[in-house]
Amino acid sequence: MRAKTSGKSPITASKKDGEDNSYTALTNALIYSLDILKVKEETEVGREIAQLAVKRLPQNGISGGKWLTVTKTIADICGENDRHIFSQSELYDFLTLATKQMDKKHGKVFATNDIVFKIYRDIMENYQSADKSLKANYPKIIVDMVSVLMVGRDTFGREVSAHSMERYYQARKSEIWPPKRDSSKYIGIVEKDYDLIESLSQITGRKRSDLIESLSKVEIADVGKLTDLCLNYNKLQKYSSLISSEGEFKKEVENELGRRLTYNQLQHASVSVRKSRDYIENVLDGKFVPHGSHGINHVRHNLEYGYQLMGLIERKKRGSQKSQ
Repeated sequence: MRAKTSGKSPITASKKDGEDNSYTALTNALIYSLDILKVKEETEVGREIAQLAVKRLPQNGISGGKWLTVTKTIADICGENDRHIFSQSELYDFLTLATKQMDKKHGKVFATNDIVFKIYRDIMENYQSADKSLKANYPKIIVDMVSVLMVGRDTFGREVSAHSMERYYQARKSEIWPPKRDSSKYIGIVEKDYDLIESLSQITGRKRSDLIESLSKVEIADVGKLTDLCLNYNKLQKYSSLISSEGEFKKEVENELGRRLTYNQLQHASVSVRKSRDYIENVLDGKFVPHGSHGINHVRHNLEYGYQLMGLIERKKRGSQKSQ
């Protein structure tokens, strides 16, 4: 039942009459959007969303313009405790509203953007069968995608390159950004390390969401080592197939490096090749516990020395922090 007010909707009542400012423009856009989405005062939850939207609407908007500001406000409120799940047709309307600002600036170019078309098609083909959690978060994902298209970064400020946009979209759908966690832990992973996550998933067989959780606890320097190994994993596999023949292994590694290795160096290298997956998993799981007064895990140290000999990870610079 509609609560009594002074004869005005809570949105209209909050407007600053006669004042033509950015907040008034945002409020007008909010009224229009809630009406289009059919969540304005038609049900108890609709009224709750309308009231909360007024309270949370920023005074000056966010990067990307008023329509993105308004749709972000609505998406955040609707996603809280699955407060409101959009129907398929409402989600189409929501995507249209979110892209409205760019349509005004760039005409049909943005509306027919390839990634926008793919989102429309994805909603058409997969939204009905999506689970409740994904449906509740779909509006947030859309807002972040549109923000990336408009300003090159999502609403958390994470930069996403043009060639990574589709991966970013699929990652968000796969809950690569775990809910209810400190987002600062994930900055630098979600932004640019999709390829790393994909490679680690193929190497270890782990879920992408689990890998994000593990990577959030890994030191930046170790993320770099994992990245190097993933980029060179084809070489590791090739070396692995040659280990049974010491001569072939020696020849391949030395040809690749353009220099000779001693017998002891080759032994280090071959052990590192055989243990590459174990090394990766132990780094992800934090199992290389430092030992002794030097604070070094000797198993890890020896494996990394082998990778450095083969040029598979970057050599540690003097003065850098000790390995665990």
